[in-house]
Amino acid sequence: MMQRIVALTLALGLALAQTDYAQHSGMPMKSMGALEKLSGKDFDIAYMSMMIEHHKGAVEMAQAILEVSKDARVRRAAQDIIAVQNREVAQLTTWLRGWYGVAPSKLYMGMMRDDMKTMMNTAMTGMKGQSPDRAFLEGMIPHHQDAIDMSELALRKAARAELKRFAQGVIDVQAREIEQYREWLKSL
Repeated sequence: MMQRIVALTLALGLALAQTDYAQHSGMPMKSMGALEKLSGKDFDIAYMSMMIEHHKGAVEMAQAILEVSKDARVRRAAQDIIAVQNREVAQLTTWLRGWYGVAPSKLYMGMMRDDMKTMMNTAMTGMKGQSPDRAFLEGMIPHHQDAIDMSELALRKAARAELKRFAQGVIDVQAREIEQYREWLKSL
């Protein structure tokens, strides 16, 4: 019964959070359901593997907007995403190998890639249209929110203190970026 209440609360929260994103909704986040069932080492491996794939998706979107962006703010944001998230991918990969002796899990990376597919396709298609900067920002807002949601779960479930600090950093940085992107959307 408690699991049903938690699942309903999560589903309602995700639905409400996604209503802010114009035509771009957040990911279905099947991977979030998988994460919720895990704990300890298994949670850490899944979270880090999923976050690696999630960050790779953000980097792909950032690289794509750099090819067409006309807005200096968006170009700087994309360059920051590429630098920061590539660094974090390297850190997570190092932790997986050092702490648990494993490479990123193909299973969990694939699950994340599947969750991101629709949102990324919508954003990438929009970046080829009339308002590429708007499409990038509108796609990156739910993308960042999904990373925040995963990281909030990590604050509760991660086994390693370093990973909890990492998750808090994701929350702090990406929440600030979401607010900045929303402000920029008002002037595009």
